[in-house]
Amino acid sequence: MMLIPEVFLCPISLDLMSDPVTLLPTGQTYDRPSIRRWLAAGHRTCPVTMRPLPHHASGLLAPNRTLKHLIDRWLLLADLALPTLRDNLLNAAAAAPESSPTVAAVETLRIVRSLSPPGFCALLLRLLMLRSRDHVLAELALDCLLASPSTRELADALQEEKKLPSSLAFLLRQGRPKIKIGLCRLIHTVGAVAVDAVVALGRSEPVMGALANLVRDDTGGAASDAALRAMCSPCSSDQASREAAVAAGAVDALLSYISYGGSRKRPSSHALWTLALETLELVLVSVDAGRQAMYARPGATAVLVKMVFRVPSGQDRVGSGGSEHAIGSLLVACRESAEARVDAINAGLLTRLLLLLQSQCSPRAKANAMALLKLLRAIWARH
Repeated sequence: MMLIPEVFLCPISLDLMSDPVTLLPTGQTYDRPSIRRWLAAGHRTCPVTMRPLPHHASGLLAPNRTLKHLIDRWLLLADLALPTLRDNLLNAAAAAPESSPTVAAVETLRIVRSLSPPGFCALLLRLLMLRSRDHVLAELALDCLLASPSTRELADALQEEKKLPSSLAFLLRQGRPKIKIGLCRLIHTVGAVAVDAVVALGRSEPVMGALANLVRDDTGGAASDAALRAMCSPCSSDQASREAAVAAGAVDALLSYISYGGSRKRPSSHALWTLALETLELVLVSVDAGRQAMYARPGATAVLVKMVFRVPSGQDRVGSGGSEHAIGSLLVACRESAEARVDAINAGLLTRLLLLLQSQCSPRAKANAMALLKLLRAIWARH
């Protein structure tokens, strides 16, 4: 039996309330039989606050229907319904993929979403994969997973499910916008506390390709922002994930996001813009194919040059961090490619570097800026 939430206990009897009522003069809630016995014994104070009550007994109590509903739902879970809920989900998972969702399956998922019982993550994940073409069940199962109180249980479920990458890639490409955003949130949430749990997804080229497409094709939308967080999560600590991301087109996606992100006005977008620049630098430093992908993209160097020095606006609180990563990326590219050096100078890099050095930039940004100036000195002299 699960522990009874304290709010469901009557303050007088300390028993689970069967008929909760509110004592109107004080706003405290009690079980109706308990408070009636209290009043019948001649008490004229609130049992919890001890505030005096009116002498007339009529109109003191009102049903607390919201709490009654919550208690009934909890009882459904805590007593006999837990095995039933599990069986209903197993039946839904075993049904033919093209079959319509049953009323029992839909209502069961709504109850699970409301109560968030422990031990259901693996089953919900399996249901999401097996019924991925059923938008109603897929959305409800995903809602339940996102509402899970245990990120560790969710991480364990992701690690144990071997067929997850292919199902996730399908949903990220073919699912509704709500499902796509929810899956990206799921990857990012788990990756923030257990990166090892999303490494298998990061090493999957179809998954990283689907995320890269969202970052690139939905630029400026909620799906693009969520996909960026999800894609960067495994790339932050796993070399194989970075290689899979590059093979899946992540460099082009990141440059598209950065190009658009520099003009966005929402305060939160600047943190995401900096995250994109940070991930791009990490990819360029560690993956040779990432640098080749950058050289192959027309205008890539100019995009980064624009990010080197930004006049701070009222909302641009993280511009210096973005500049630092833009300079780091340019330094990597210019060391290796003469064409990138010429493109950088033609895009106005020298002026931006000089402006940056006169500003309050970080020591790392200043050191890299000086290194870039030294690298470009010969071309600068010719110009």
